[in-house]
Amino acid sequence: MTIKQWNIPSDWQEPFVAKLTERGASGTVVNAALEAIDDKCKATGEEPLALFGEPRAYAESVILPDTKAASRSRTKAIALALLGLLGMFLTLWGWAALQKDTDKLIGMSPVVIFVIGALLCLGAAVADALLGAKADVVHGAPQKGSALLLNKLGPWIIVALTLVGMLLIWIRNN
Repeated sequence: MTIKQWNIPSDWQEPFVAKLTERGASGTVVNAALEAIDDKCKATGEEPLALFGEPRAYAESVILPDTKAASRSRTKAIALALLGLLGMFLTLWGWAALQKDTDKLIGMSPVVIFVIGALLCLGAAVADALLGAKADVVHGAPQKGSALLLNKLGPWIIVALTLVGMLLIWIRNN
């Protein structure tokens, strides 16, 4: 296996790699993690110690793919996405009823359905942001490519789509 030369000080890199290897990380996962660290250090101009703290402690916090922690993290991510989508549906349903001056939806005021939906949609996005990596889908190194889109922006895309949907309903009814 070819080892790439990273711009990470060896006194930080070696304990990090040792701890990841000790935890059972494959060479591919270690390289992906080092690439993510190297990219972050290059982007900010900071040293890994300043960005990530002690190497062994940071290696312990990295969620490895195909582990119970990754499975729990994936379950949380999916649950929050479904909660956000349910919130989007309820928000748009309540908003559409409000725009048509409907008195009741399933025996409740449309305002109640709208507020519950908005709270679910926003709550899911905020919960995802607060949970951070504990609610991510893990396939390798975190914060790379489509993982960034799915894990960090996904819940907020649902919120944005809800707002766009509300705007379209408002335009259609006015």
